[in-house]
Amino acid sequence: MKKIAILACRNIRERNLCPGDVRCLVAMNRREGEFERYKGEDAAIVGIVDCGECEGNKGRAVLSLALMKGPLMALGESLDAIHIGSCMAKFCPRKEDILKVIKEKVDIEIIEGTHYYTPPKIF
Repeated sequence: MKKIAILACRNIRERNLCPGDVRCLVAMNRREGEFERYKGEDAAIVGIVDCGECEGNKGRAVLSLALMKGPLMALGESLDAIHIGSCMAKFCPRKEDILKVIKEKVDIEIIEGTHYYTPPKIF
């Protein structure tokens, strides 16, 4: 089974513009958007972490992903791919910096985007 993590925008999550990460989870369940690549494949989301917010340390995303590894290992699980949430892929002004740090530190498949649903109104 393919195990997937999602890296989401902290500001959008905290402002309840996407409560419960429903768009990402529904898209995964329906195998829509960037999750279409898993059609006919056994795959599951094992965690959702945030970026550390706009003024945060760009390494926070890597730390969040690293912290996820401990509990996964304790449960006998692994991580095969990281999806950058559509909230970050579409709206994050620091996306390229964050992706650069993740790619330097994490040896795992990184996919930009999760779904194509109507985005939340940010401002």
